[in-house]
Amino acid sequence: MARHLLTDRQVQNAKPKEKPYRLADGDGLYLYVPLSGASSWQFRYRLGDKPQTATLGRLDRITLGQARAKAQEVRTLVADGHHVTAVRRVERAKRAAARTATFGVLAADWLKREARRAKWTADYQQEVKASLDNHLSSLGTLPVAEITTAIAAKPIRKVEDSAPDMATKVRQRLRSIMDYAAEQGLIPVNPIPAARRGKRSLPRTHLAAVTDHAGVGAILRTADVAEVSRGVRRAHLLAVFTAQRIGEIVGARWDEFDLQAGTWAIPRARMKRKDAQRGPHVVPLSPHLLALLLEWRRTDGDAAIYASPAPHGAGAITREAVEKFYRRTLELTGRHSPHSWRSVFSTWARDAAKDADVIEAQLDHTIGTKQAAAYDRAKRLEIRRELMMWYEGQLLAARDGATVMPLRKAAPAS
Repeated sequence: MARHLLTDRQVQNAKPKEKPYRLADGDGLYLYVPLSGASSWQFRYRLGDKPQTATLGRLDRITLGQARAKAQEVRTLVADGHHVTAVRRVERAKRAAARTATFGVLAADWLKREARRAKWTADYQQEVKASLDNHLSSLGTLPVAEITTAIAAKPIRKVEDSAPDMATKVRQRLRSIMDYAAEQGLIPVNPIPAARRGKRSLPRTHLAAVTDHAGVGAILRTADVAEVSRGVRRAHLLAVFTAQRIGEIVGARWDEFDLQAGTWAIPRARMKRKDAQRGPHVVPLSPHLLALLLEWRRTDGDAAIYASPAPHGAGAITREAVEKFYRRTLELTGRHSPHSWRSVFSTWARDAAKDADVIEAQLDHTIGTKQAAAYDRAKRLEIRRELMMWYEGQLLAARDGATVMPLRKAAPAS
């Protein structure tokens, strides 16, 4: 045990002399008094039969009791065979790295590495980046070492309140970034807890959707006059008139559209159901939407790749950009999202007693066996085209505040 030879009075009365000197406290701890009078605490030890000196701090900053505590920590390191100065140099480097490694810098590095590792497409990488920028920007300037569970909880709760359909993905990405920080040695452990696992028997919750005609009409009119990039507007309109998933819409390429035949063939790789045997999901284009697509194609020119281009660069718009348009510009948080148009289509079609299998085919839901589903896709394309023409008429009537009346065949002349 340390002998503690010094007293506080002796330490305070230690004044410079003609030569520098040391006062021993025992077991390697000394008070070093130089000619300048700026005394400091030192710990002297031997490592491999070589004398070593580790400075513990200046007297005006560290008391005798604190110096003894630090000396005990150093004794433990020495007993384990460590070079104290080298250990402290590494610790200082880690602290410096942690101070400069902000969440924003680390997130950018994680995004680049994860995209390369998982072989993300450029579009998906841009979608993830937009998600981080929109939902986790408040953490951007914070050193990752300072991010606690409580600090991280605020942006997560905000996402849950404003964009519940994105909350799970944002949480997963935040946790992955903090895992990466731990792997880099910037934090000891990831402070973000794993997502709570609910019981499998819990019923699936459905996203909110405005389905009454007046409400849908109001959304369409507001969106028509809103200031937004052409890519976001186009993705919005494709969601409205086709009832496809927004993740499938944002990556739509012009070579997927057959504007003469009035169809859009979505590659199976971009669909939620990726069974290659199902083949591409062929979507019939209703007249109003087809006219819009023809105009967009003429505007873009033959060299254009994406139907919903990003404002800057050669890529496509991101899913997050469209969802942000609904949340912020249209102020539909918690009420209606791009995905909600699938609910509108399904609700209106069922209320009008349309064929349930045709509705499911348009939504790319499985109908019976795989063989039956393949047959139904081919057989029902024209039936689906009629359904989408009817649905488009309902949407336009809602937008224009009119009522669509079914046409009746004229009675034959007598």
